Amino acid sequence: MKILGPGFILGTLVFAACLPIIVTFSQSFTIPEKLKLAQGRVIINTTACTVTCGLGYKEEITCEVGPDGVRRKCETHHTECLTNWICGMVHFTVPTGKKFELTCLTPDIVLYGREAFRFTWTFVRGIISINDDLFKPFRRHVHSVTLNSAQETDSGTYRCDVQLLKNLRFVKRIYFGLRVIPAYLVNLNFDQSLTEVQKLIDKGMDLDLDKHVHSQHSSWNKKVLLALGIGMTGGVIVSVLVSITVHYLLKTSKREVNSKI
Repeated sequence: MKILGPGFILGTLVFAACLPIIVTFSQSFTIPEKLKLAQGRVIINTTACTVTCGLGYKEEITCEVGPDGVRRKCETHHTECLTNWICGMVHFTVPTGKKFELTCLTPDIVLYGREAFRFTWTFVRGIISINDDLFKPFRRHVHSVTLNSAQETDSGTYRCDVQLLKNLRFVKRIYFGLRVIPAYLVNLNFDQSLTEVQKLIDKGMDLDLDKHVHSQHSSWNKKVLLALGIGMTGGVIVSVLVSITVHYLLKTSKREVNSKI
């Protein structure tokens, strides 16, 4: 009598266990009538997030859709969205002694309400870096850092972390690279280098800068042409005077030679 191997016996047992499942799926599946009439609310359209970094909002349109595919009872909702919470670095250069402020209050946070957030500041002195291992605790529970009189020792990188108070979820991280340099080394007053027209435009006056620049060029060209004309005229007069003088000297010398002969 032949003895069956353990592998054959195990395979037979597995087949017997799966047989009811195979028979069940082989039968036709019937959807109940109540389920055919069911309707569900689905998102049919959504906009992009209002910000590319930090907590923003997007607009979603939802509708009830039934088996017939018809949209009913559509509603518009504004929901929170977070595309990216690390917002990069902003650089500043200020002279010593100047009052300066660093703030995390961006328009999206103001719109949401600053009371709903937790702010934490850290600082790495003397270098501009995004290496998080270098940062040390600096300030907490304030949305802005004010330097009443910036000094060179204030130079470095400031990092502001913003969290939602309701779940302590990080929604924004901003790096501020600050350079404080002695005021006597460089003049950072940009307004002094502006022309009068540029200053008027900066104040909001509607002026055609290109036209003014063109007129300045035209005026400059006229001045150059006038200078060249004066120079050429003066050169001609000087040349005539020199020629007359040389002719007179030659004629005088010739007379003296003839008289001696």
